[in-house]
Amino acid sequence: MDEPQNPLHAALTGPYFSSWILQEQSLPWRALHTPGLLAVSQSIWRHVGSPADSPHYLKLLQGIHPEGAFSHETAAALWGMWMPWGNTGFSPVHLSKRRTDGGPPWRQGIKGHQLPPHAKILDRVGVRVTSPAWTWVDLAGTRMSFEDLVAAGDSLLQRGNGPAGQREPGLHPLSSVEEIKATIAVRPKVKGIVRCREAVELLRAHHDSRPESLVRTRLLEAGLPEPAINPVLRMSTGKTIRPDLAWIDLKVCIQYEGDHHRADKDQWHRDIGRDRTMHQDGWVVLRLTSRDLESHQWRTFLGEARRALGIV
Repeated sequence: MDEPQNPLHAALTGPYFSSWILQEQSLPWRALHTPGLLAVSQSIWRHVGSPADSPHYLKLLQGIHPEGAFSHETAAALWGMWMPWGNTGFSPVHLSKRRTDGGPPWRQGIKGHQLPPHAKILDRVGVRVTSPAWTWVDLAGTRMSFEDLVAAGDSLLQRGNGPAGQREPGLHPLSSVEEIKATIAVRPKVKGIVRCREAVELLRAHHDSRPESLVRTRLLEAGLPEPAINPVLRMSTGKTIRPDLAWIDLKVCIQYEGDHHRADKDQWHRDIGRDRTMHQDGWVVLRLTSRDLESHQWRTFLGEARRALGIV
């Protein structure tokens, strides 16, 4: 014989819900104590398996803290900024409030922060979020590495006609170096401000991926000359090619091969054809993968790059 359905399940319309629904539906508290439901935060519950980055969850939190704004890693995730592997920005959720609005919120699953009166707040997916430039300055005060901080900043400068712009037309670039520097100027005492001032000088526009940015930063830290980013090169055949990084005068370029280059057979064939065309025009093509970014492999790749550039 089938067990009777919990009336709470019939009343739910999304993966997350507030316990206030019990009062709205005249249901007893014991309705929450049923298999498949978990308490996420004070007064917020979810179905087992529901994603932590659900906009529904953030909107429920926003309803509880209408004056608050999502910030730090959570804001970075909402803006699509490039973050270190494994940092989703939602464990915990970062939420900031002004002192006049009650100060930093404290509840299960939430990391509270104090929001300065002059913080710039924008709307993103229906919730209040610190602006991209403000968010980047906040990230400097976290345990994020210097190269990851630069990559996060580079992600704000992606071109509107690049992959990011194609995914969200009209949104990119999210910020500019000038706006970021202006934000740094009005936050002279924020945690990580020294790192901010150093990192902002390395930010560059037109990167299409986080690995490209990491590679460029490491090359500069190793003392190599700065390469051009995604330059448009015209080959003798008339074909145009856009390598990830290039020293144009020396005819040396770098191509980062993500997993999709290996898994997509058509992409793999295009890559081979691209490299063949460049070789015919006298270019040296240095290819690397995520494994080459590991410390011991990186030293090997760096030596290869030095030799290609004629640096002893």
